[in-house]
Amino acid sequence: MTDSRLNTTLHHTLETLAATPAGFSVSDVTGHAPEQVRRAAQALVAAGRLHRATVGTRRVRYFASAGGASAFLKTQPSTSPARALGTARTKARWSADEPGLITAQTRIIKAPPLPRDVLRTNTYPMY
Repeated sequence: MTDSRLNTTLHHTLETLAATPAGFSVSDVTGHAPEQVRRAAQALVAAGRLHRATVGTRRVRYFASAGGASAFLKTQPSTSPARALGTARTKARWSADEPGLITAQTRIIKAPPLPRDVLRTNTYPMY
């Protein structure tokens, strides 16, 4: 049973691209908005005319057959999850009680003492 809504030029183009060994991704299709291509591809997947191959977390390729999708995935290198980079909220890997690492290149700078009659300054906000 064929759906007449899936017989547009875009749908035929997607099926032609999916028949290639590399399949297609949404960014491969030019001349149409990415959201329009994605919706058309999803409609073809729901109708069973295309097969999805999830390449990465946010990357999907579409193929004409399930065998083509699995063959493409076998040729792709395995990906390991990306390690989160350190941010301001990341805790240090050492404990607070551990002494610091002091080498010959370490520069220790001591601040000058507080003025005697400090009432209020921008430099010392604690007074």
